[in-house]
Amino acid sequence: MVTDIVYLIGGILLLYLGGDFLVKGSVSLANHFKVSPFFIGIVIISLGTSFPELIVSVEAALKGHPDISLGNIVGSNIANIALALGITALALPIVVRKRKIWIDWLFLFGISGYLIIFSQVYNELGQLTGVGLLVILGIYYLYQIWDDRQQQKEIKPEKAKYTSWLSVVIVVAAFFVLAFGAEGVIEGGSNIAKSMGISERIISLTVIAFGTSLPEIATSFVAALRKQLDISIANVLGSNIFNAAGVLGITAVIRPIQVNNRILNFDYWWMLGFLVLLLLMIFVFRQRKISRIEGGILIVVYAVYIYLLF
Repeated sequence: MVTDIVYLIGGILLLYLGGDFLVKGSVSLANHFKVSPFFIGIVIISLGTSFPELIVSVEAALKGHPDISLGNIVGSNIANIALALGITALALPIVVRKRKIWIDWLFLFGISGYLIIFSQVYNELGQLTGVGLLVILGIYYLYQIWDDRQQQKEIKPEKAKYTSWLSVVIVVAAFFVLAFGAEGVIEGGSNIAKSMGISERIISLTVIAFGTSLPEIATSFVAALRKQLDISIANVLGSNIFNAAGVLGITAVIRPIQVNNRILNFDYWWMLGFLVLLLLMIFVFRQRKISRIEGGILIVVYAVYIYLLF
């Protein structure tokens, strides 16, 4: 038990450090290549912070643990919105500056709906479903590249903090630090949970999902502290899109994922509900802003979800 606690605490520390370096290196890259911080957040950082989810889901599928493969992603996407944005908004209200943020939300909503429909029809995520998810992801990234080029004239380049090569080294090193940190959190946290007799579905939706979401939480929080608010919101949206389309797409192509009825009839809908709540907070309650109060609401609603799981 003591060893597991050490793994858990050490993993959390590595995730925070990885998030800090990822923000520094990525912003420096953005300045070198004259692309927007939002694009860096939605593509590069989101891929890096979703790396732990990819490792966990693929490994779980290969070892015959479909509840962990799918529960990890559903729980992570819920935690990303509720905790990454909730905690970040408590520290510093998130002002959404990107005009076309609704398109990113719409892609994520569409992918979530795609998962629900195909899970309902086939009771699994098969190889063709996985290919469809990867095609959607490819279309999304092509849109991001096109949109960023359209905004090039509006970008005011700042002086890069590091050289281009050092920026790349920092980003790559941060990816590895995040992966090792997530591994420590998952191993320590899951062992503690298993000793308490908790099912794989609940472990994956809570402990493992929280562990693999820590890179997003740490990165969004650190980005907010460094006033890189575009990265905070882009990191969450990009990570959730890559989790749902990329991670599940790759995993399903490698091995079809059986869908637990509880995930299908309960957890999927909570994932969709948090997404709708995020839309209301950005565009209805307070125009293009997630306040501290709304950040607190996200955390409270997440606590209700966790309570209902048990």
